[in-house]
Amino acid sequence: MRKKSFPSAELDHSLQMGQQSLLKAGALQDAIFTSANFSSIATDAQGVIQIFNVGAERMLGYEAADVVDKITPADISDPQEVIVRAKALSDELGTPITPGFEALVFKVIARHRGYL
Repeated sequence: MRKKSFPSAELDHSLQMGQQSLLKAGALQDAIFTSANFSSIATDAQGVIQIFNVGAERMLGYEAADVVDKITPADISDPQEVIVRAKALSDELGTPITPGFEALVFKVIARHRGYL
């Protein structure tokens, strides 16, 4: 089977359009991440904070250097609220939910795995 060849001008244009799209997406992502008006927090699969932007620092009063790769969102949440959330989920779902990170993400994970 013969490969389709593209005229170099068409290929150059496609590459330029792809690069422009990547630059725009990167600029938007950077604007959101560096914005003090939006809190952006992300964790790894174990719940350890990996992203903690300027907005999260401002809104929550923690420095990114103090939380990234060190703690979970449960560690910076009101302990009583996490306990109440775990109890409510346990009652609702009929299964024990441990206060902590699990209480914050249990429903999302259960839905993702098809349990709910």
